[in-house]
Amino acid sequence: MQNTAKRLNTEIDKMLNDMPSINDDSLSYYEDVVKLMKTAVLCDYFDSKADSKGRIKLHYRLDNSKRLSKFLSPLIDAGMYEYSRRKNDDAMEILKLYLDCTDGPLFQKENQNVGLVAYYVSLLSFGKEDYDNAKRYADLALKDANFAHDAAEIKINCISKQLVTKADSLKYVSELMDLYDKMPENIAYFKMLADYFSVHGHEREVLQFAVSETEKHPENKLAWVLKGEAEQKNKHWSNAIESFKHARDIDSTYVPAVFNIGKCYFDDAKQLKDSIQVGKLRFRKTDDIRYRELLQNAKKWIAEASILDPKQDIVEWKQMLEYINKVIR
Repeated sequence: MQNTAKRLNTEIDKMLNDMPSINDDSLSYYEDVVKLMKTAVLCDYFDSKADSKGRIKLHYRLDNSKRLSKFLSPLIDAGMYEYSRRKNDDAMEILKLYLDCTDGPLFQKENQNVGLVAYYVSLLSFGKEDYDNAKRYADLALKDANFAHDAAEIKINCISKQLVTKADSLKYVSELMDLYDKMPENIAYFKMLADYFSVHGHEREVLQFAVSETEKHPENKLAWVLKGEAEQKNKHWSNAIESFKHARDIDSTYVPAVFNIGKCYFDDAKQLKDSIQVGKLRFRKTDDIRYRELLQNAKKWIAEASILDPKQDIVEWKQMLEYINKVIR
């Protein structure tokens, strides 16, 4: 083992002597850095093996740690260089080498960029649909506050891609709830939870989640809108309007909240009219007054939405507003 370590250490000496300048040939420089660090890891592996008498005597670790640690940053650069060239497999191999270097005893104190590297390995693994490894490296990146948000999104997306059984779904929601509780400022988690509940037909859970969130985070306009949408779906117009008004109080320019207040009034008016027509009854004067009053309220809010969203990029208000104007002119 020591003979192998000695041979590899001699190779390291030679590579250091022959190392090109990055200014002369960046590609050759990065290739040599990768080869150097691979050799260093192998050398340390054989150097740490016991001899025939079971003794471990390290000959090269201390010196190699000192003289090679300066190549850890260029090793990351080499990986990112391949990433920029869209050579993702090569980039992943190099970045994994960095993690191997910093995970072992040779460079155990030189791990300040583990979060960055783990994030990119996770991202590249996700791109290859290798969701298990993507999650594993995302967990490593989560330990670095600078990459925790992005790594968490990769992890959650991995879990969502693997939803097959009920147990998978429960795990997904549990992981997502845990991340959202830790980082409530990240609205991506909230939206993903809301989407999951909505898409998978958990109407009651949507409302429960929304109510819980408005209690825990009363300044979260998205929670109030989600609550309003659940109430709106159940035709609880008054409750929905109050929820949307809470969201609008938080952000007076938030178009979905403003528009949906108007839509609640509009749908309430439509429900009144439909109920009378279904019963083949005539509109009483009180019904007509109530109907026009609801449309008048709807007009106020939809007109406000039209000012905030004149090109209808967010909501389609034009047809509804034209109908109201035609009825109550």
